[in-house]
Amino acid sequence: MRHHIFLAAVGLAALHADAGHAQTPCRRCLDGFRYLPSSIVGDAFATTHFENATGGGMALNLNVPVRNAEGATIDSLSGNIGFLLVDFGYQKRLARWLALNGTIIAAGRVGTSIEAVAASGASAAFGWALGATAPLLDRQKFLVSAVGEYRHNTEYDINPYEFAQQIVDSGYTQQAKDTLLTSGGVNRWALGLRGAYTLAPWAGLNGEIETGAVDQSSDSKSVTTFGAQVAFDFGKLSQIPVGVTLGYHGQTGSGRTGSLSGGYRSGELGIYYVGRTDFVIGGSFFLSRVAAQNNDVPDLDALQFRVVTRIEF
Repeated sequence: MRHHIFLAAVGLAALHADAGHAQTPCRRCLDGFRYLPSSIVGDAFATTHFENATGGGMALNLNVPVRNAEGATIDSLSGNIGFLLVDFGYQKRLARWLALNGTIIAAGRVGTSIEAVAASGASAAFGWALGATAPLLDRQKFLVSAVGEYRHNTEYDINPYEFAQQIVDSGYTQQAKDTLLTSGGVNRWALGLRGAYTLAPWAGLNGEIETGAVDQSSDSKSVTTFGAQVAFDFGKLSQIPVGVTLGYHGQTGSGRTGSLSGGYRSGELGIYYVGRTDFVIGGSFFLSRVAAQNNDVPDLDALQFRVVTRIEF
């Protein structure tokens, strides 16, 4: 009987050892802490991974003034705007000091009421981005990387309100048709630094600062981006494999974003499953302040959410 018990104990110990040995080494850890994704703060790690984010949200309290031919405000249109977001990103580590990445992005928005549709119309945007991450300082507790990115977006806008104004003023002309559907490309490039610092095996900080320009319709505008995130791994403190993040993102300069897929000021709450070192899934929820492209529309508050998955290779 003792021999049977001894053999069973040895077998369980061997299985436990195999399971621990099979656990993938953590490629995004500094001093025992594993860093988590963010939808608004950039990543400093030059790892090979695939990431997908899918979500949506709503911009609240849209209010567009209606003006007569003399420019006087005679009425206003109000409502809310709903939108969907999706992006796919892949980063490949080429060497210890360099990783290249690419992203495909799509977003669409439309008013959620007749008034909002009339005031803001509808739009769809498609784009891609190419970037590079080069670690400069890689120590036990902290990491600093240089980053560069080029991004191109093409946006298609439907503007029924201005189209109706053109019909009233001059009839169904080519100018009126051109007003109904417009498209344009936006190019953005940025260079900067990103960093990560471990506070404890269950807590860490990461941040970014980048500067660059936004080019649209032969007009170039400067923009500076900064952000910070603090993350907590409750799996290190308990048996619950959950990570929580808090983040902040801001932009300054004349080229700050005018897209509902982002904002020039955002706060984020993220909740993720952290039971495996090579896989993360969770959700991020954030409130953004968005600068509308139409000068007649005041800045909007956008509530957003994203379901994020990331696989490490």
